[in-house]
Amino acid sequence: MAYDELAKHYDAVSRTPDYHRWMQLFDDLFREYGVRGPLLLDLGCGTGNSSVELKKQGYQVTGIDISPEMIEVARNKDEMSGIEFQVGELTDIPGPPGTFDAAAAAGEPFHYLLDEDALTTAFSEVKRMLAPQGLLVAEMNTTMAFRMSAEGPGVRRLEGSFVCFSPSPATPFSPGGLLDIESDSFVEQNDGSWEHLSTRHRTRHFTHDQVLRCLKESGLEFVAARGFHGGGLAQDLDEEHHIKALYVARRTEAEG
Repeated sequence: MAYDELAKHYDAVSRTPDYHRWMQLFDDLFREYGVRGPLLLDLGCGTGNSSVELKKQGYQVTGIDISPEMIEVARNKDEMSGIEFQVGELTDIPGPPGTFDAAAAAGEPFHYLLDEDALTTAFSEVKRMLAPQGLLVAEMNTTMAFRMSAEGPGVRRLEGSFVCFSPSPATPFSPGGLLDIESDSFVEQNDGSWEHLSTRHRTRHFTHDQVLRCLKESGLEFVAARGFHGGGLAQDLDEEHHIKALYVARRTEAEG
């Protein structure tokens, strides 16, 4: 599993100085659309960076991730006190139904589900875990974001680390299709040497219509889709001009 291999490098190559501002957008949407309580499920939590930001916003957070190694890194961080972490898949979420007032999916967890059936199953699992009127806010990469990745390679440089992303020429991107990315991360060690790790990531783009169809089939009610542009959220979504989308959905009925 790519993220098991990447776990020890993940924070070094993925940290973002303004990450707290990005995560604040999740809280803004929860509050705008009427979140009813503090119990929150962090989907695909990785090493817990999203979980701790959500905790700072006042939520009681449970984080799940498919990678045991990523969860182990999260559990060993001092700042994660009070956050429960579990290993679990988006298509088979552990825990009793109806537990959470909210669910957040920050980053790209849903893009690792490679067909609409899997995405529908994941949304159905989120619905099962939410209390009535519970809200989901899910980050998705747009057509624009996938096209930019497909046109790579790209390099992300940080102090003490850098990562190179190279798209596979065997899978040219088209909206709603697959994209294979090879990632080479380099992290500086205490002795001045550099450790290299290569991982491969197969992801699936879901168009706006596909996301809406999967939400409907899962039984979640679509509430809004907001595009990220110019440092903030637009009132609508333009897949060709917004690099990120935040979808809001709600569990409406009391049972099922």
